[in-house]
Amino acid sequence: MTTVEDRSSSSEGTSVLVVEDELIFALDLKQTLSGLGYQIVGMASSERDAVNLALARRPGLVLMDINLGRGGDGIAAAAEINRCFDVPIVFLTAYADGEILRRAGHVAPYGYLVKPVQQRELNAVVQMALARFNASAARLQSERRLRLALDSAKLGLMTLPTGSDLVEIDGYFPPVANDPLRGMRMPLNDFLNHLSLEAQNKVRALLDQGGDLHLLARWHEGDETHASWLEVHASYVESESAVVGICRDVTRQVLQQDELRQAAVVFESAADAILILDSEGRVSTANAAFTRLTGWQRDEIRGRHPNDFLHARRGSDRELLDRTPVNAQGHAEVVCNRRDGTTFPGWEHVAPVLDEHGCVTQRVLTFTDISALRMAESKVRHLAFHDALTGLGNRYQLRESLCELRDGETACLMFLDLDGFKVINDSLGHDAGDRLLKVVAHRLVGMLRQGDVGIRLGGDEFVLLLRHVDLDQVVGVAERVLDVVRSPIDMAPGGSMQVSASLGIAMFPRDGTDADSLLRSADIAMYAAKGTGRNRFAHYQPAMAETANERLAIEQGLLQAISNGELSLHWQPQVCLRTGAVVGAEALLRWNSARAGHVPPDRFIPIAEESGLIHSLGRWVLHQALSTWARWWRDGSVDGRLAVNVSALQLQDEAFPEHLAQELQATGLPASLVEIEVTETALQRVPEVEAKLTRLRALGVCIALDDFGTGYSSLSMLKTLPLKRLKVDRAFVRDVVSSASDQAIVRAVVAMANAMSMELIAEGVEREEQREWLVNSGVLEAQGWLFGKAMPAQEFLQWLDRA
Repeated sequence: MTTVEDRSSSSEGTSVLVVEDELIFALDLKQTLSGLGYQIVGMASSERDAVNLALARRPGLVLMDINLGRGGDGIAAAAEINRCFDVPIVFLTAYADGEILRRAGHVAPYGYLVKPVQQRELNAVVQMALARFNASAARLQSERRLRLALDSAKLGLMTLPTGSDLVEIDGYFPPVANDPLRGMRMPLNDFLNHLSLEAQNKVRALLDQGGDLHLLARWHEGDETHASWLEVHASYVESESAVVGICRDVTRQVLQQDELRQAAVVFESAADAILILDSEGRVSTANAAFTRLTGWQRDEIRGRHPNDFLHARRGSDRELLDRTPVNAQGHAEVVCNRRDGTTFPGWEHVAPVLDEHGCVTQRVLTFTDISALRMAESKVRHLAFHDALTGLGNRYQLRESLCELRDGETACLMFLDLDGFKVINDSLGHDAGDRLLKVVAHRLVGMLRQGDVGIRLGGDEFVLLLRHVDLDQVVGVAERVLDVVRSPIDMAPGGSMQVSASLGIAMFPRDGTDADSLLRSADIAMYAAKGTGRNRFAHYQPAMAETANERLAIEQGLLQAISNGELSLHWQPQVCLRTGAVVGAEALLRWNSARAGHVPPDRFIPIAEESGLIHSLGRWVLHQALSTWARWWRDGSVDGRLAVNVSALQLQDEAFPEHLAQELQATGLPASLVEIEVTETALQRVPEVEAKLTRLRALGVCIALDDFGTGYSSLSMLKTLPLKRLKVDRAFVRDVVSSASDQAIVRAVVAMANAMSMELIAEGVEREEQREWLVNSGVLEAQGWLFGKAMPAQEFLQWLDRA
């Protein structure tokens, strides 16, 4: 291809297309131009042929006749050729009037010759046309290259002519468009309004005073979220009488710099230690937290691998960096070295830094000291397996220790329960109870050998697991345990206290081969020891399990007895011994179990008290007894008093008096017809018993002391309690006719009751001679089979009709 430089130096060999409708003149032009060294690539005589040959041959110059006769218009052909490609056109015509010249000027010809033309004139015009075209082509190429350079650099060219209020923009200007602009103009004020006030002032100073401008300005639209940043470099060019400059969109760089500044702040202020590693895994830099945590200064570790100074020498502590692929993330718990030689547990994380091509350039190693976490975990584990009050193990540690027992090993499990601890806790307060438990625990720990385990299950229950102990050694250990527990305990200055314990013993593997069965056997043995008295121990026997199972069956049955309708009340009449008149009745609870049949009260009442079910049973009895007796009283079927038994646990319930008052109000039964029976044993178990009985007496009900003489009541207690009636126990009535000692006891009770203005009633009267002796001794009321047994409601009403 012929270059611009070639054409500017010589016209030789320039290709020419001749368009002329006169054949003789066309041939003459061809001969003349050929003689001047030009190459004729074609000759056309019409508008259409001229366009087709020009597009096909791409000549270096076109000699165009304007008037092609019937062949068309040369000016139209020239315009069409110029639209397709850039080529110099010289008009050669016989016409030169004004209209033709005006039309020809629209296509900007490179020359205009009027026929006839001389060879010298033709050569001069053609040479000048080619020179002009070559110069124009060079300028266009320079401009094109400038535009390409601006486009490649994503730069925008701005021009602000002096005295003009327009800014001319070429090239890239992202705030306005994403594609290159060509000759866009914007009012100066509109342009400045997008800049900050400081930037506006700098631009106006440049326009007024000249000089140079280097500016980083924020270009903002109405919506601040779409603001961008421009870097502007401009100068006043005097020769152009304009400010000329370039601008570049640096929004991405500014945001990246902001992110870098933020990252630098995060890097230096982070609580976690951070190391930046190069591609070979060596330290480039470290943050302040790393220095604070390890004591290493940046200069001391730069260029070193973390495995050389940070990680402990265990292989597992050095695996994270070595085994984690450089383009992946990893984490691990490691042991780290401080500069002073101490170590700490750390949680370490490594992650790659990728460039825009996804290649790893660096790695970031972060870690934090988890000493506090491990210490907290240790404390949590200790709390999870130890009793917070005494420091002994808890049931979780017991289970874990029992699971460690192996075949062929002999071990002993002692289940210890303090006797009467609840009374101490309730009377002296929980603080005193806690001090007592801690002293007992300390004493038990002092007896343990290495490998033995002391456990507090909860409340006043302790367990001792003695490993590698023979059966013949167990008795001696159990006796020492009871002695240690029974030793006086200093509770306060000048005061001490004694407690005893009941101890159950189970042997592994004889009495249980797993944790649950062994603990259950020891628990059953403890209850057996407690049932035979206090301050003693019992070895587990298979028969005890049957008793425990029966106890469990009764307890579970009682849970469903009320809802299943298995409970009922029987009524035993109370009569006057002199006249035989009915003075009242005692309501007695009976249980007819769907599974076990009739269950005697002496079997299920103690279990109900120990399990706490006595509260629900007592409420049921009180409601049924009062509502039934009230109905009978309103019907005229009865007119005497109603006696209802109340347990010690019911008396301890602060809500019991209120519940009794609500039942009296609901049933409408006069309180004077209700008698609450309590036993001597119950009174001994109830703290502040006088105040509790006084609250009941204030409701208007009577209070009777049941089973009098079988317990350990003191006369002073009888004097202070609001009692109305004493009930002589059947144990003294059974042989009162023949036994001199029983007679003496009954006479003493009668004398005491008379002296204290209390009424008497005897229970268990079954024979006539008993009745006669009691009457003669001053006992006026009684109940027993001689008059009537405890009967169901319908049978009792029938008995009343016959009485």
